[in-house]
Amino acid sequence: MRSGMMREWMSESVEETQRMATELAGIIPPGTVVTLEGALGSGKTAFAQGFGRALGVKRAIKSPTYTIIKEYPAEDGKSFVHMDAYRLEEGGADSVDLPSFLTDDRYILIEWARFIEEELPDAWLALGLSVVSENQRMIRAEVVGESSALEGVLEKWARAVERVRE
Repeated sequence: MRSGMMREWMSESVEETQRMATELAGIIPPGTVVTLEGALGSGKTAFAQGFGRALGVKRAIKSPTYTIIKEYPAEDGKSFVHMDAYRLEEGGADSVDLPSFLTDDRYILIEWARFIEEELPDAWLALGLSVVSENQRMIRAEVVGESSALEGVLEKWARAVERVRE
């Protein structure tokens, strides 16, 4: 169920995509799920890298395609969970035990979340990234489910992104 609240931005570079992610990391409360959908090369991992760095992750952030889940310590004593559900296309979502990660001490980004949608919480922030040209990416953000808190996060993020792009 989509809330109807949606925003779109054009990113002109990997760095701009990462700056947008940095802004979101500064706003979103821990325990919130952010999903990242898009073709290979659309910027999902670049977004995750900017998000994780903003949380103070010191290790290199790579897509956890083969391990499915990587968890990194964040500066605030919480952790950053980066999931890649691509390998779960044929099933196995229940083996990930996503509900055990949905706690107030984790920031959660999930690539290819459509393969585990039945495991997602009642509401989340869905990001769709698409390739426009070699350097340009369209980023579409939408609240899924009923959540006035997430709608507030999306509004704050939209204002922050516009300030960054000025």
